[in-house]
Amino acid sequence: MLHSYIHHILSECILKKRKVIDKNAHMAVDSVDSSNQKLNNSNCMHSTCCFKENDLFNLLSDQELEKLNSTRVEVNFKKGEIIYKEGMPLTHLTIIRDGFGKIFVNGLNGKNLILNYTKLYGLNGGIGFFTDQIHHSTLMAATDCKVCLIDIHSINEVMRTNRAFMLGYLKDHSIKMQHTYHRFIIVTQKNMEARIAQAILYLKETQFTHGSIDHINRLDLAEFTAMSKESVIRVLKEFKNEKHIELKDQKIIIVDEQALQNISDYG
Repeated sequence: MLHSYIHHILSECILKKRKVIDKNAHMAVDSVDSSNQKLNNSNCMHSTCCFKENDLFNLLSDQELEKLNSTRVEVNFKKGEIIYKEGMPLTHLTIIRDGFGKIFVNGLNGKNLILNYTKLYGLNGGIGFFTDQIHHSTLMAATDCKVCLIDIHSINEVMRTNRAFMLGYLKDHSIKMQHTYHRFIIVTQKNMEARIAQAILYLKETQFTHGSIDHINRLDLAEFTAMSKESVIRVLKEFKNEKHIELKDQKIIIVDEQALQNISDYG
């Protein structure tokens, strides 16, 4: 059943037509209240904005940075708001500079599969950049977020003249795709305990380095591991009883990281 579920999700993402745009989607630039938007024309080389914090943009000259910055828009999103939606036109790439979001694909019967969580200052939304310029996944704010939106036409112009930047972008995209392939192996071949253990360790490594996982509810864990919410709750309770973790409200606190690693490796 799990293999069939993953197969259907992938088939929908690759084969379904995207001629109908969801009019109720939160358009990244147009549908957000104008008071939350700000066109920032300052030179990013001399500010603390998203360009300065992403190593990829260190490959650009001052003139190239200014070209991107001239079309850069900053938008505030509340927790639960859609930053971009599967099927929408891909007009901007996004960088979350405060908070984080979850990237997922729509599945069967309203079930989603979370592919990844964003990293601070990481570049997101480009899977259709070189093909149909359509978003093939949805990015939702998992917390309140401050987001930089960068016009894809400006990025494309810079790539045409800066080979190092283009190769850096492709390398970053390839790393993300490798992670996605690895995730599919885990959710189709690991047992439930191993999937939860791996998810906890991954979130700790990439988002919550202090060891306390927050803003990830049980449904999120279920959609991240291709499990039911009830199964997630059961496994977390087992981990708590075995003193691998502590549960406080919606927080997951890692107590025995090595035990979780062993479960992840051999489950």
